[in-house]
Amino acid sequence: MGIWQGLKWYYETCGIRGVCAVASFRLCGRPRELDIAPARSNHKVHLRIDTSDFCAYRDVLIFKTKSYDPSIPEFSPRTIVDAGAHVGTASILFALKYPAAKIIAIEPEAANYAALVRNTAPYKMITPIHAALWCEDGEVTLGPSDAHPKGAFQIVGNGPQRVRAITMGTLISEIGIDSVDLLKVDIEGAEVEVFACCPWITNVRVIAIELHDRVRTGCSSVVKTAAKDMHFDQKGEVTFLVRPQELSCHLTDPLVGMSAGTESTAA
Repeated sequence: MGIWQGLKWYYETCGIRGVCAVASFRLCGRPRELDIAPARSNHKVHLRIDTSDFCAYRDVLIFKTKSYDPSIPEFSPRTIVDAGAHVGTASILFALKYPAAKIIAIEPEAANYAALVRNTAPYKMITPIHAALWCEDGEVTLGPSDAHPKGAFQIVGNGPQRVRAITMGTLISEIGIDSVDLLKVDIEGAEVEVFACCPWITNVRVIAIELHDRVRTGCSSVVKTAAKDMHFDQKGEVTFLVRPQELSCHLTDPLVGMSAGTESTAA
């Protein structure tokens, strides 16, 4: 990206304040973050300059090019789990759209988790949890992800960060719920372990997942097998898995042709 394209990108994302903040950071290393309030919210989001925070803010909260909305008429989730919550942009989006929902935001990486806690503090319906979604309870280690070197992390052997690992079954038990209405998943290739054995999936109504076959081969096939009884729909980088009963009264033409037997495309 050239200089002028970069300036335009930041202007579109954060206005003139964003351009000035980034230019100042490039010249003298300050400021290290920008505080800005997205539309429909009086609460500021804290974006760390020279990280993937700006991309997440732009894609999820500003232009919504990365949508986690299943577009099901009258869909009103009461319980939402945001696995791989990063700095909270998707959780904030859910809080603004579904203010009556209980939102559990899970993020393993320490600096991202600190930003998540700060960004979601004004939204009392959001509960941050410092952990990695995994196939068994215990500990895992994290390292940088090839998907986005400036903010994405993945579970690796002997990584530099140790963090708690938690299964969906344990999470559901700990937060005291019987089912999850909307599960958003962005876990950088750990789909393979999380969905390899997932009896909990029968208690999830809708899944919005980013598949990471570009990071790790097999993510799509494992998820497809686990969700064989759900309808698939691809919207940009996000794959939606929806229980047939959720669509029975509102099935639209694009979804009629999508079924568990349709090959999904990795993000």
